[in-house]
Amino acid sequence: MVHVLLLAAALALTPAAAPAADTMTLHISAPAQVSSGEPVPITITLTNDGDRPLTLLLRGRPIAFDIVVRRYDGTVAWRRLAGAAIAMVLQVRELAPGESIDLRDTWRQTNNAGRFVAPGDYTIQGLLLTDGDRQIASDVVPLRIAS
Repeated sequence: MVHVLLLAAALALTPAAAPAADTMTLHISAPAQVSSGEPVPITITLTNDGDRPLTLLLRGRPIAFDIVVRRYDGTVAWRRLAGAAIAMVLQVRELAPGESIDLRDTWRQTNNAGRFVAPGDYTIQGLLLTDGDRQIASDVVPLRIAS
């Protein structure tokens, strides 16, 4: 039997969430340190950690996901989807137990106005858009931009 997971806000997973029969995690990976001006490759991985297949309702074609880069004071330096129009098309994807989906992009170390950001400490988080205005947040990883 396949379970449909609507990914409601109440089910949004964080790194502290305990695994259940129908659970998934969203993990983000990026280099811990880069030189100023060097492109930053970022991968978001959605994994079915449960013991049953899950049917997911994901927004967009291709799958819509956001990456948020924040300065260490918490202010947003860059958002991947800032100003983007996201189609309200729902994509149905099934993930078998242990299966993952990788979503990739590269941050060019610019803010949303197109100017280069200053060297320093930042954090990166991924967001996966689901049905409605719902989203699943990844863990937060640190990034140091060295001058």
